[in-house]
Amino acid sequence: MSALYPRLLGRVARELHEEYVGMEVEELRRKSALRHRSAIFTATGGTRVHTEQLQALREEILAEAVKANYPYPGTRDGRAEFDLRVAKLLHERSGLVPAEASVRSTWAFLALVLLPDVAYWRYPRAPGDRVLDTDITRHVFGRLWWRAHLLEDPRAVGDRYALIGVFGESAFDQIFSRRRSLGGSRTLIRALARTWPRLGVEQKDERTVLRELLKRFRRLGAIVDFEALDDEDLGRQVAEVADEVVTALQLRR
Repeated sequence: MSALYPRLLGRVARELHEEYVGMEVEELRRKSALRHRSAIFTATGGTRVHTEQLQALREEILAEAVKANYPYPGTRDGRAEFDLRVAKLLHERSGLVPAEASVRSTWAFLALVLLPDVAYWRYPRAPGDRVLDTDITRHVFGRLWWRAHLLEDPRAVGDRYALIGVFGESAFDQIFSRRRSLGGSRTLIRALARTWPRLGVEQKDERTVLRELLKRFRRLGAIVDFEALDDEDLGRQVAEVADEVVTALQLRR
């Protein structure tokens, strides 16, 4: 059973974003709240989170931001590390299941009510899709939960989130935005993450290689059930396709 979070719907979320987008982080910290008069809960499907749970989640995420130089501007590497730590934290601690994590207005509440200071610190003068209920693949927090969910390996010995740092932000965004065309296969995405470091693709070529890889997997998915393959067979299949793509594009170092 999922935890149910407050949902902040479109008009109110847009009004808050318009108010907050030009504010300093310290001002936004004072705007943080555990509830909003316009937020709603769904009637069924889980257990509503208590304010104590929301406060605990805020404190944990804020602590990770402080490690990355919050409230002051951080480095690119620091922000990337913050994303990875918060991805794991949200997935482990939020209590969300995929159906609830797909509700965009839940993420709008977290960004604009619970954690506005952290959201706009992470993306100063954030465009709307980073904080509103419009696009989870771009959302400051929603995309992190999904990154952890798609790359978590429940059967791993040791850190089951070891794969979440394999792809850079833009590379993972490509995978996330095309996950439905891959049949939503977490197994395939994890296999690709295991293969990726071995390919030796330079950062500047990642988008090109991934775009071609995802096209090929989409076509292959019409005849192959990736979820039915064992780890060894799937890994071999992914490695063969990946090698073909990199060789064809002549991008090996």
